[in-house]
Amino acid sequence: MSAAISVPETISELAELVRSGNIRAARKLGRKLLKVAPTRTLWVIARIANELDERPHTALAFINHLLETAPSQEDRAIVAACLPEPGETRRTVERSSQRAPHWNSTNKHEAPRDLKTEQRNELRRKARSRQEQADAAGFARYRVDSAGVADGDQVPDRHDRAAAEQVYASGFDYDRAALYANEVPFACLACGICRGRYDLNAARVQAGHGDDMLCGECRVVGCAGLPELVVGHSLADLVTARCSFVWTKHGDVVARALLRSDWRHAPTDAVREIITDYARAYLSAEPPAEARQDTAELSDCVTCGVQREPNDTNAPVADDGQCAACRELAAELDELAAA
Repeated sequence: MSAAISVPETISELAELVRSGNIRAARKLGRKLLKVAPTRTLWVIARIANELDERPHTALAFINHLLETAPSQEDRAIVAACLPEPGETRRTVERSSQRAPHWNSTNKHEAPRDLKTEQRNELRRKARSRQEQADAAGFARYRVDSAGVADGDQVPDRHDRAAAEQVYASGFDYDRAALYANEVPFACLACGICRGRYDLNAARVQAGHGDDMLCGECRVVGCAGLPELVVGHSLADLVTARCSFVWTKHGDVVARALLRSDWRHAPTDAVREIITDYARAYLSAEPPAEARQDTAELSDCVTCGVQREPNDTNAPVADDGQCAACRELAAELDELAAA
């Protein structure tokens, strides 16, 4: 603070200028006070001014309390300069009588009531009658639309059950098939995958004609399976029919590999004995390891010229010099030419 200015004297001089009506000089002096007064002094002045503005009825007691508890003589002089003169009151703005009333929770019971809250009984009866008529009309429309069908769950008839069992696209329900594990002992004759209970032809098995040894998807697409067996056939008849189907379709070499897989996955020892007896009776003896033709001894394919493998000579009775791929291609060309 500048040494030439005393804050208490400046506040007193500022108050005299305001009382005399010299507002211009009071503003100039106030700007000077704001520039030179320290922050603590300005805080004390602002605190007293807020108290006088917001709580005029208790402000005098608050200022007297500050005057008694001021920590220094300088602070006491500042508070004393801000103390209003006896009988001095703040200038207040007179409220206009034309102002619109503001209704709140404390005075809303005094607000004028310009809305009618009573309702005559005949109007209530008319409204209730109109509602009853609307409800009756809606119910009549509902009865016409529903055609007399009762609400709630309906008892399914045979058409509904057939529609529920209908499977779109291929006709094979993969979701239902996934519920069952691979618990059927023999794999599919067409694709070789393991089967579950859902893959069985239930109608054929219940009729007593045995399992066709196909999965559900191969049965849908029309793959060939076991023919129907006679009613009352035994397990030996079913296993023998499977072995005969494999041997007839694939020949000795492939049938031996497939029957060996069936033997490993057979559910009981009795089934293994049936497969073993059939292999001994119908399949040719497997050549010893030293008598098998080695890969290095096989000549290249006479058609494509690639090195042949031992499986390229399994299908024909005599070696024709072709690989398996070229032999299959030649067979397909012969079928197309015959057609």
